[in-house]
Amino acid sequence: MNSDLREQFFTSVIHFRKLESALSSECEMQMNEMVILQSIAGTCCRECPCMNLDVPKIQQKLHISKPAISYILNTLEKKNYITREIDPKDRRKVSIRATEAGKAAAEQSRRKYDAVWDGILERFGEDNMRRLIQLIRSLDELYTAFESEEKD
Repeated sequence: MNSDLREQFFTSVIHFRKLESALSSECEMQMNEMVILQSIAGTCCRECPCMNLDVPKIQQKLHISKPAISYILNTLEKKNYITREIDPKDRRKVSIRATEAGKAAAEQSRRKYDAVWDGILERFGEDNMRRLIQLIRSLDELYTAFESEEKD
């Protein structure tokens, strides 16, 4: 393997994580917290508000483990951004709702994220962003397949 290419790849991943960190600090919460809170509060996208998501739905959307989601939900609950209650229709489920403070934080983070996103997209270009997204998805699929083979 070309060691220079490998080094460039890992350096790029570190830089990409710095971008995530910059977005998180701009929005005053971790990226996963922001995405989950916005999903629960219904501000996850402009076109289609989400409603009262449960943990399996959040896990499916973000592709992260249940323990990671539980940790994030605990953090959001400590910040008074969400409440959790047993679903009266199905006692096996926990209903998750955004508080007023959570809705405000989700909206504020959405505005800040949109401003950063608009700046990145303007400078990087829509075509470059589409290519980058496709490459990241392809890399994720490759890694998922590789991970699956490792378990077998």
